[in-house]
Amino acid sequence: MEAPILDDSSPRAGACRALDVFLFAPATARPLAALRIGLASVLLVQAAVVHAEFFDWFSRDGLFQGDLNRAFGPTFGPRTGDLLAWLSPLGVGEAAALRAIGAAYVVALVMLGLGLFTRAAAALAWFLHWTLMNSAAPLMYGVDQYAHIFLFYAIWVPVGRAASLDALISGASRAPTAGARVGLRIMQIHLCISYFASGVEKATLLDWWNGELIFRALSLPDYRRFDMSWLAQYPALAQLACLATLVVEIGYCVFIWPRRTRRLWLTAVLGLHLGIAVFLGLHFFGIIMCVLNFALFGISPEPRPDQAAFFAGTAPGESSTLTQPGMRRSKAL
Repeated sequence: MEAPILDDSSPRAGACRALDVFLFAPATARPLAALRIGLASVLLVQAAVVHAEFFDWFSRDGLFQGDLNRAFGPTFGPRTGDLLAWLSPLGVGEAAALRAIGAAYVVALVMLGLGLFTRAAAALAWFLHWTLMNSAAPLMYGVDQYAHIFLFYAIWVPVGRAASLDALISGASRAPTAGARVGLRIMQIHLCISYFASGVEKATLLDWWNGELIFRALSLPDYRRFDMSWLAQYPALAQLACLATLVVEIGYCVFIWPRRTRRLWLTAVLGLHLGIAVFLGLHFFGIIMCVLNFALFGISPEPRPDQAAFFAGTAPGESSTLTQPGMRRSKAL
C-alpha cells in the first residue's frame, strides 16, 4: 500500500513550508556582523572604564577573592586564581600574569570587532570574560550575563561572514546562507524568551502593578541620578510606567515578529533600555541591550534580488526559486 501523498495545499503542508522558510531560508550576515561589532565595542569601552580597578578586583588579595568569592561566586568555572596558578610554574609573577590576562581579553575583543580569526577570537573572549565574571561575582549583573551568552553564540554563528577582515582576506562568497538564518533565529528566539520570562516574573509582584517599584528604584542612592521625588505627587505616572514595561516585555515575543508592529515594538524596547541607562545609571546594560535588539531585529537579513539570483545559480533577471512565494513569505516574517 502506497503512502498517501501530502497535499501541497493542505494546512499541514503550508505550516511545514512556513517553518522551513522561517528557519532555513538563506539570509545575509548583516545583522550578525552588526551584533559582532556592537558587542565587541561595548565590552571594549567597559574594559577601558574598569581597567583602573583591575588589580583591586582580580589579584589574590583583591576585594572579591578568597572567602568572599567562594561564598558568592559560582561553584563551577575558571577564575583568575586558576590562571595565575597555571602561569606560576613558568616563572610569571602575579602582576605580569594579570596584565597578560587583561591584554589577551582586550586583543580578543579587538580581533572580534574587526572580524579577524573571528571564531578563535570569540572563543578566547568568551573564556576570558567567563573567567573574569567568576572572579568578581558580586559585581556582575545583567550586562555581563548577556555579554557572556552572546559571546558564546558568536563562536558558532557566522558573525564573521560580513563586514570582517576574514571575509576580505579570504574573498569568501557573500551569498546568503541558511546558517546565517538559523543563527539569527536562535538568538532572536533567545531574546524573546528572555523578555517574556522577565515580564512574567515582574507581573507576579504587586509593586509592578501599583507603580511603587519604579518610584523606589529611582530613589535608591545607588541608582538615583535625578531628583525624582516629585513623582510621589503623580502616582498614576509611576504606575503607567510600570504597566508599560510589563506590556513591552510580555508582548515582545509576539509583536516583534510581524513587520507591521516590529518597528513600534523595537522603538519601545530601545526607549525602555535607554531610560534604564539614563535614569538608573546602568549604562552598559542599557547600551548592550540596545545593541542586541537593533542588530537582531532592526537590520534586515533579507538578500537583495541580485544576491538571491547569485545564490540560486541564475543570472540577474532570470527566475529564481528564492524570489518565489517562499522568499516573499520570509520577508513577511
